[in-house]
Amino acid sequence: MLLDPTLFAAYLVAATVLTLSPGPDTMFVLASSASGGARSGIAATFGIASGCLVHAALAALGVSAVIAASPVAFDLLRTGGALYLLWIGMLALRDFWRGLNHVSPSPAAGEQSSWAAFRRGLTTNILNPKVSVFYVAFLPQFANPELGHVPVQILLLALVHTAIGLIWLSTLAALSGTAAQAVARNPRVRAWLDGIAGGVYVLLALRMFFLERRPA
Repeated sequence: MLLDPTLFAAYLVAATVLTLSPGPDTMFVLASSASGGARSGIAATFGIASGCLVHAALAALGVSAVIAASPVAFDLLRTGGALYLLWIGMLALRDFWRGLNHVSPSPAAGEQSSWAAFRRGLTTNILNPKVSVFYVAFLPQFANPELGHVPVQILLLALVHTAIGLIWLSTLAALSGTAAQAVARNPRVRAWLDGIAGGVYVLLALRMFFLERRPA
């Protein structure tokens, strides 16, 4: 048996509650759905899930513990993630300005490349050192050393967490993206959706830069 049944049951409850609690990933997916439709939001969700798998592998190998313990590595990742979020936020705000001023035709909802949305979700998740710290601090509490193969247990727990997040965020993306597409046929509404998405990205960037500092 690779996982302790009692610990695993407690982990399922804790991981589900944490996943359902609104956070940066939820806001990122909703913003992606607003600006690009359901396909964009779902693609962003898969990007985030892929990033979680990267963090899971790093946690199992012990690399995440090094990042969590290193102020320099932590801050480099945090700053890189904040700058990337700020960049895509400014691009969305540019589209908002263009849409309001009819500088260029406003793209239809869902026209945004799914690959671009996936890449953005993946990059923002990988560059978020808080995910590494989360896996280092949270997952080992539900691994039983007496069963052995602790890195394998951590990896399995991370896979479960990723699956829960994938189901929840995909559902949100489908619902919010469908609603956004229904109203985005109006170019002015389309522009405002881009503006809202851009504002969310910028706020997430500021949050990561100023609030998500390395714990003392």
